[in-house]
Amino acid sequence: MKKQIVTYPAVFKPIDKDVYFISFPDVPNAITEGHGLKDSFDMASDALATMLYDEKKLPKVTNPKEIKTDGDSFVALVSADLSKAADNFEKTVRKNVTVPFNIANEAEEKHLNFSKILTDALKQKLNYQG
Repeated sequence: MKKQIVTYPAVFKPIDKDVYFISFPDVPNAITEGHGLKDSFDMASDALATMLYDEKKLPKVTNPKEIKTDGDSFVALVSADLSKAADNFEKTVRKNVTVPFNIANEAEEKHLNFSKILTDALKQKLNYQG
């Protein structure tokens, strides 16, 4: 795969001393957190690459000036090398799942990654060794 670099605006929200919650308005499922700015930018790049590396059609990029934040948050551009990410991940498929409303809300409040949790649970259930 030839090198494919993408750049999207990310919102960095301080959630604790030197800890940031990072989200991408154009890539809603790309969320992460980091400790300190360097780690936060690294984690943001990884999250972006993880969500987009196998997408056929990439989301439109919003102008960072159009993104509204609260007083403590800031917007920064984050780049990711999708070709490098593709080498690190196995092919994935999207699945639509249904979970109880209260559990879904609590998980979202805690910024849990539904895809990772489901994948881990399936691997355990299947005794997956791959």
